[in-house]
Amino acid sequence: MPSFDPRALGLLTGTALAAVAYRNQASGFDPRSGDGARRLGGRFNPPHSFPPLYLCQTRPCVVAELSRQAERQGLNVDALLPRELFELSAHLGKVLDLTDAETLGALGIAPPDLVREDHRFTQEIGEAAHVHAFQAIRSPSTTGVDNILAIFPEKLAGTVLHVKLLGEWNTAADLASI
Repeated sequence: MPSFDPRALGLLTGTALAAVAYRNQASGFDPRSGDGARRLGGRFNPPHSFPPLYLCQTRPCVVAELSRQAERQGLNVDALLPRELFELSAHLGKVLDLTDAETLGALGIAPPDLVREDHRFTQEIGEAAHVHAFQAIRSPSTTGVDNILAIFPEKLAGTVLHVKLLGEWNTAADLASI
């Protein structure tokens, strides 16, 4: 497993980002909470840690991520429906941009290390980013379709997160329509 020095993140200032991103989830949950990721863990957070919001920067990425989730669970995507699609936007002041070659070089990270099935390495990056008060991490999607954002709501410090429900996916055919 690759390694990096978590203290190196403390030397980075991060980048500002006017973020517009998308999230799909089962209905009845607050799209701002991140509690499911906090409990179960995710790509940039270990289980029972902090609550990131996992978002995609494009709609095709959201569809690819949902399809990948179904595939990893051995399901047809229809088995995960219905899902609500939300648009979230915010002006973020301190983003760890792992799509930037200069940032990756400063941290000694190779791009393939960010998309491994084993999340221990990326969880270590997420923990360090959280400790060093980054508001979000921008990274390539593991699906190969565009980029994702992992926003840390606890680090927004007055930043307003705007949320808009765009619609609901009830069938696989709906994934292309909203």
